[in-house]
Amino acid sequence: MTEKEITDLLKRYTNQQCTKDEIIFVESWYNSLDYKNPIQVNEFESIKHQTWHLLDPQRRKKRNIYQYAAMLIGILLLSTAAYFIVQNHKEDLSHSPIAMQPVSYQAMLIVGSKDSIDLNSLQIGETKNANGIKVKKLENGMISYEVQTDSKSMSEWNKLIVPRGGQYKIKLADNSLVVVNSESELQFPSRFTGNERRIKMVGEGYFEVTKNSYKPFIINSKDQEVTVLGTKFNIQAYRNENNITTTLLEGKVKVSSPKGDIVLLPGDQTVYNGENMMVSKAKTSSVTTWKDDIFLFEGEPLGKIMQQMSRWYNIEVKFDTKDIARMRFTGSISKYQTIDQALHLLEITGKVKFRIDNQTIYVKAN
Repeated sequence: MTEKEITDLLKRYTNQQCTKDEIIFVESWYNSLDYKNPIQVNEFESIKHQTWHLLDPQRRKKRNIYQYAAMLIGILLLSTAAYFIVQNHKEDLSHSPIAMQPVSYQAMLIVGSKDSIDLNSLQIGETKNANGIKVKKLENGMISYEVQTDSKSMSEWNKLIVPRGGQYKIKLADNSLVVVNSESELQFPSRFTGNERRIKMVGEGYFEVTKNSYKPFIINSKDQEVTVLGTKFNIQAYRNENNITTTLLEGKVKVSSPKGDIVLLPGDQTVYNGENMMVSKAKTSSVTTWKDDIFLFEGEPLGKIMQQMSRWYNIEVKFDTKDIARMRFTGSISKYQTIDQALHLLEITGKVKFRIDNQTIYVKAN
């Protein structure tokens, strides 16, 4: 179904002009919001409200609501397909009786030079004191911290380590929010002193930086540096990848490298490969959905899609040929489906087949 067909269908549904079959079709998409439990009839209205609530009011002011609705309906369409395929598909992709599950919220916090806190061991609302810092675990994979009066701990650096299969959020001392993706590390001081707010990151992170015109916020990733005052953006700088990708959603940032400086405006994206810095317009809708628990890809090569999945499900991927990794796909997958459910969604395109052996996925053309 094309975006135009989805948009037209949604308009007819909104205007109560759908056929009976179309109504059933659209409402099945709404129902797919719940991946764990069957939807009850009396829950439908609240689920419908939840669906529309996902369309951010600020975005509605800037773009046609149907563009976002169409994207959302596309997500729900694939989710519904996943539900019915998994329920009726007889062949189990995995040789293991237990399907691979995403791990979700897990991380290790290294405080100062020696103390460490396994955040998985903390209960929601529980606090832990380490090296003069009081760490509190909040809901939805998030921590906050408070520096005590110990002057030594104020100047020390801390590290948030998120393994494969994990994701975590943290509010820094200046109230800036960072969402740290799988297989990533964030280094930050307990407090920002001096005339700048400097942190370090390896992997991927989404940032919502608190504005302070007197103290710029600076992120070091490999040999790239991003300077901001207050804005929303995403950086991807994994150790095992050559490219560093910086995508700006709101505000303005300066991206610096040995090749020079580039100022980005909303919607701009830079890709730095260690030699050249390329600037283009980004598909921002697909860049940051990982933090909202969705893999969204628009014409992405299968190699890149499977790379994201390998980090989230902690698996290895092997392609039968390089040409298969270059195949392009468009769609979306909930990060809370099992790996076999996610792979079924790609298989129904008729282009590829998957086989799982222990922690390795083998991919071949169909």
